[in-house]
Amino acid sequence: MKHPFLRAYGLFLLLGGLTQALLWLFGAASLEGFKDAMLVTSLWLIPLWWQPQRLRTLSALIALMLGISALPGLAYFLVYRQELTQSLMMILFESNQSESKEYLHNYFSWWILLALLSFIAITMAYWRTLQPATLSKTKASVYTFLVLLAAFASPLKHIVHGQWFYAYKSFNKHFSGVPPFQLALGYMNYQQQLEEVNQTLLTMNRIPPLSQLSEQAKPGPTTVVLVIGESTSRLHMSLYGYGRDTNPELNKIRHELTVFDNVYAPRPNTIESLQQVLTFADQLHPDDYKTKPSLVAMMKQAGYHTTWITNQQTLTGRNTMLTTFAKQADKQYFLNNERRQNAYSFDEKVLDPFAESLNDPHPKKLIIVHLLGTHMKYSYRYPEKFDVFKTAQGLLTKGMDEEKIALINSYDNAIRYNDWIMAQLISMLKAKQQHSLLVYFSDHGEDVYDTAPHDFQGRNEAAPTLPMYSIPLIVWHSDNWFNARTMLANVDTHGQYDNADLIYTLADLVGLSFDGFRPDESIVNAQFLPDSILVGDPHIGKLQTLPGTKHFPDSEVATWNAGLPTRD
Repeated sequence: MKHPFLRAYGLFLLLGGLTQALLWLFGAASLEGFKDAMLVTSLWLIPLWWQPQRLRTLSALIALMLGISALPGLAYFLVYRQELTQSLMMILFESNQSESKEYLHNYFSWWILLALLSFIAITMAYWRTLQPATLSKTKASVYTFLVLLAAFASPLKHIVHGQWFYAYKSFNKHFSGVPPFQLALGYMNYQQQLEEVNQTLLTMNRIPPLSQLSEQAKPGPTTVVLVIGESTSRLHMSLYGYGRDTNPELNKIRHELTVFDNVYAPRPNTIESLQQVLTFADQLHPDDYKTKPSLVAMMKQAGYHTTWITNQQTLTGRNTMLTTFAKQADKQYFLNNERRQNAYSFDEKVLDPFAESLNDPHPKKLIIVHLLGTHMKYSYRYPEKFDVFKTAQGLLTKGMDEEKIALINSYDNAIRYNDWIMAQLISMLKAKQQHSLLVYFSDHGEDVYDTAPHDFQGRNEAAPTLPMYSIPLIVWHSDNWFNARTMLANVDTHGQYDNADLIYTLADLVGLSFDGFRPDESIVNAQFLPDSILVGDPHIGKLQTLPGTKHFPDSEVATWNAGLPTRD
């Protein structure tokens, strides 16, 4: 490539890649976004190669387009140190005019305007250095082919195999962070996914309420907190006997906690698991979330003001179901607007909204806090001061290389940070000195080279292992919680429990009863019966008992696996 074209590429990359570079430099995202910007930006060289004598004119037009489309993303970064995504578009478009003015009033400053004007001035000065060039048609053809191949390699790979849906997803992934595609694709994705959310929400809102719902009397204003963890296996928690001190804070208040040590997630993935945990669905009735009220709907029916605080990605193709659950609540805080999971969004973000929610004057409150927890990539889940485990000390290192040890260390560090977050939430709730309850669980676990021969990390529903499903379930309550002495004081914390039935346990803890309540499915109830932990995708294959857990004969399981209907 001739020198004039390199200079033009520098101009385009400055306009199209600066925000992604800043996101990486300031630790807000990985380098992937800037790599995408480098590839996508190269496409703007194609018109210059075919009209090199008009390089300055074409560069000016392209730069003007890139600059205008880049300014919103750059401005948003300067204010929030975050990327402008379709999740943010949902928040911005759904804010009313008063809220928008408040944002501008709170965050506008002259230095931001000065920074944007400087950005424009620098790019204009840079453009003035460009000069016309010459290039043969043959070279223009070769360069064009190579750039197109590089920029569209990932989508083309799927197109060759006829996978058009995945081709579009790949295109979306690599182009949606780069101007001008950022705004166009972001808005299209926002509209598409919001429509899916609204349709699902409309269906869920049409579900009839629970019949004969009643609640036991409470001694005063009541706050119930449900904390949902992410990818956190209890097998890596010192609170449950893990050899490393990953729970120094929770261990300090161990005497205040009810710790259930034999609880399992129904599915090893967030959406599929929470579709059951937050509803009346389970492995034998996986679609009941479509026909029966959710946990949020149940609590709203009981008169609780509901708030959903989430540090999960908000409006991505994978997370629309989570957004649907969140939008069932009366108030939402969407705190993680990253396009990619490999981005920093520390869970301490939830603390301020949590404090604000605790101060809400409603006499009965349900606050759901959805953490990012210990989700892969683990090293993105904790600040540097929580980088405690750096060696193999405390690990069984047989068959472990340095890469595996480093990954386990980062997972354990993420759990230690999660421990601190949980301690903060409990401390803040305790400080309110209200009649209050907090329940914490993780959506699923994670196998981090735990299972022999210690060569697998992650989750695989087709090859289930104990760590993928082994989750914490912890209860904290104020001293005056109304049924603490009659229910929690006598509970068996060792019973084998399928967390898909959590809605019955929470109802019991809160003192709710209704037609169809099943005391045998509540782990805090005297009539509780231990569960078989059935794993596998209930829509496509036969269910099996999770290896390492007990099987309790159940005729309904046999009926299910025989392919016969299980519902009345």
